[in-house]
Amino acid sequence: MKKYLILLVLFCSISIYADIYKDEAKKIAADRKRVEEIEKKLSKDEKACENPSQNDLSRNVVTELKLYCEARESAKSRIPDIKNLLAEYENFLKNYLEECKTVDTDDKYSQCESLDRQVATAAEKLNDEKENFNSDIDTMENAAERAKDLNKRSNDSEKQDFKRSVSNNLAAKKELVLAMQKGLEEDKKVFNNSKSKLNQSLKSDSPDAAQIGKSFLGGLNSILLQNNNLNKLCSSMLKTINEAQNVCVTKLNMEKCRAAETKMENLFNDGNSKLSAYKDEKNNLVAVENDYHKAGMGNILAKTENAQKTISSYLQGLKEQNSYLNQQIGMSDNNTEVVKSRNNKKLLDTYLKLVSTMKELEKESSSFITFYEENLNKLGTFNAKCVEGKSEFTAECKIEGDKIVGDINSNEPKIMKYGEKFNKLNKDLGDFFKKFK
Repeated sequence: MKKYLILLVLFCSISIYADIYKDEAKKIAADRKRVEEIEKKLSKDEKACENPSQNDLSRNVVTELKLYCEARESAKSRIPDIKNLLAEYENFLKNYLEECKTVDTDDKYSQCESLDRQVATAAEKLNDEKENFNSDIDTMENAAERAKDLNKRSNDSEKQDFKRSVSNNLAAKKELVLAMQKGLEEDKKVFNNSKSKLNQSLKSDSPDAAQIGKSFLGGLNSILLQNNNLNKLCSSMLKTINEAQNVCVTKLNMEKCRAAETKMENLFNDGNSKLSAYKDEKNNLVAVENDYHKAGMGNILAKTENAQKTISSYLQGLKEQNSYLNQQIGMSDNNTEVVKSRNNKKLLDTYLKLVSTMKELEKESSSFITFYEENLNKLGTFNAKCVEGKSEFTAECKIEGDKIVGDINSNEPKIMKYGEKFNKLNKDLGDFFKKFK
């Protein structure tokens, strides 16, 4: 149905009014006819709407039927309003066209403006209701078409239910196997990484730790073999799932379907048994790895503990020295001016060299402070990971701890040399200020 979009301008000629009325009258007549035809169709009983959910239909078809029935009732309920709005719009339009053929006074102009608004308001209401009515009719017709199509495609409901059930079951099994494969791949990466780190760690192990480490290595080789066999079994499972999908769902060959299901279930039973053994082996390996960790970490834990104490001791002294150096550097500009006032070039050169040494040592002490604070953080992370919350199947904690301690110990000569230079600076400053007095 076309919309009523009229634009009435005052002081129009009679011929234009006549054309407007003819166009609108045609629209009104066409709408009345259409509404009456739809009303006649909707007045007939619709058995499908009596109780659609209790019909022997699929869930999707019932959903579309409910949508159809709701839209049908909504459309029926709108018909009286549309009829009234059509009549109202026609009356306002006739009245406006009759009263406003000629507008020659202000009063007449005002009256026609009011009538014009009535016509426009009536047209707007009618258009809104028509849009809602048309929406209901479209929804009703589309739902009916979809319900018909869905019912046609699912007339053999038992067959469809069987296919759907088998498909869902196979999809769940496939998802389970894929998840198992993913877990096996993740395990494999962990095991290979542990094996690599373990081979490095064994080179520097104590005899006791090395003995446990060799047992751990044997367990890793064994479980990697099981992992590989399980991965192959997963591939076979996926193959039988695809075979079952083909004969049970695509071809619906019940004899071959039963054979495929039997083959698939046998494989799954075998897989579950081997997976259970694999998990037991993993748990046993965790225990061996824990024993190795304790044996191998005993010495390094003592080393890291000593390293932490050493760092704490150094940091306290370095921060005090750094603060002292900054203080001396801060006073150096003023002290330089005082020395200059003595007009003693040798004395001034001596002090300026001392200031240069202060600045160098301040940079060194700052660098040492940063180094030791970073390594203190590394030791904290190391303890959290390797002592308090050690990961499974890793032999890298000892290597990591050795490296941190090694880095700290390698800095020992540098810090000793710095200490000598700082002590010398302290002595030279004392000697200088004694002479300066």
